Amino acid sequence: MSEKTYGFAFVGCGVIAPTHAKAIERLENAELLAVCGRSEDSTRTCAIDLGAEPYTDLGEMLKRDDIDMCNILTPSGLHAKHGIQCADAGKHVICTKPIDITVESIDALIEAGERNKVKIAATHQNRGYPVYEKIKRYIDEGRLGRMLYGNAFVPWYRPDEYYTGSWQGTKALDGGGALINQSIHYIDLLVWFMGRVERVCGFAEALAHDIETEDMGSAVLRFEGGAQGLIQGSTCTYNGMPARIEVHGTKGNIVVVGDEIALWDVEGDNYYADWTAGNTGGAADPKGGMQENAIVSHAKQIGDVIDAVEADREPLIDGHEARRAVEVVLSIYESSETGRLIDLR
Repeated sequence: MSEKTYGFAFVGCGVIAPTHAKAIERLENAELLAVCGRSEDSTRTCAIDLGAEPYTDLGEMLKRDDIDMCNILTPSGLHAKHGIQCADAGKHVICTKPIDITVESIDALIEAGERNKVKIAATHQNRGYPVYEKIKRYIDEGRLGRMLYGNAFVPWYRPDEYYTGSWQGTKALDGGGALINQSIHYIDLLVWFMGRVERVCGFAEALAHDIETEDMGSAVLRFEGGAQGLIQGSTCTYNGMPARIEVHGTKGNIVVVGDEIALWDVEGDNYYADWTAGNTGGAADPKGGMQENAIVSHAKQIGDVIDAVEADREPLIDGHEARRAVEVVLSIYESSETGRLIDLR
C-alpha cells in the first residue's frame, strides 16, 4: 500500500450517503472531500453532516485534482450517466446498487472506464457480511459438493408513502420495483453463489401498490451446469418478513434468514439449526439494516477499489460482475412481458 490518501466525492446525497461516509472514515488512506446534489439547501446540509464541501454543479466539482474517486449515489437510472461523466474526468467510479438499470447503460459505463483507464466498481454490501463470505468459501472449496439448487426470497414491505412523489417504482429512474431495487441484494448473492444464469421464466406485477413497476416478482432459474433456482421478491408482504437465501448441494444445505444462519447442515461440520433466526431489519423500513455490518462491508468493498487501483487489477465487484444481477432481473421482466422463457446463453 502506498502512502497516498485518496480523495472521494459523492454524486448524490441520498439515504445511503451516511453509510458510504462512515465506511470511508474506516479507511486510513481515504478521505471524503466533496458532495454534489441538485438542491442547494439539501446538499449544504449533507455536506455539513459529512464534513465535506458542497457542490450543485458536477462538472465544477470534477475539476478538482484532489478527487480520485466518485461514489455514485443518485437514483439508479442515473448511475451510468453520472459515472460516465466522472470517468471522462479521470475519476474512478463506485456505484451503489444496482450499477444501473439497463445493460446498454452498464456497458457504456464499463466502456468509459476502459477508455479513460479508470476503475468501475459497485457496492453490494451483503457480499461482505461474514455469513455470506463463509458460504461462498464453502462453495468454492467444494465443501457443499455439486450445487443442485439455490433460492432467494425477499418478502419485504413498503407503504404507499414510500412511492408517492418518489423516483422509486418508476421505470425511468428505478428501472423496475421490488426486484431491481430491494431484492437485488439477494439476487446478487444468489448469482455469486450459484454462477451464471442460463434460462429464466418469470412474472412481475403490481399487486398492492399503484405504481408503474412491480411490487411482486417471481422467477424460476436454470444455472450453468444444470442447477436450478427460485427468486421471489416483494414490497407488498403484510408487515414485511426477513429475507431468506438458501443453497443446496450434494453434501450440504445452508439456510440464512435475516442475514443469520437458520440451518447449517454440511458434511463434516457440526449440525446447527435455529429456526428463530433472522430479524425484520430492512423488511419494512427503507432505512433498515444500514448498521455496523453494512458499514464494515462497504469499507471492505471501497477499500478493495483502492487496492485495485494500486495493484492495477480489476475490483472484485467490477462493472462486469455487477452487471450479472441486473441482467437476471431484466430477463425476469422480459419473460413477464412476453410470456416467454428467456435464454441468456
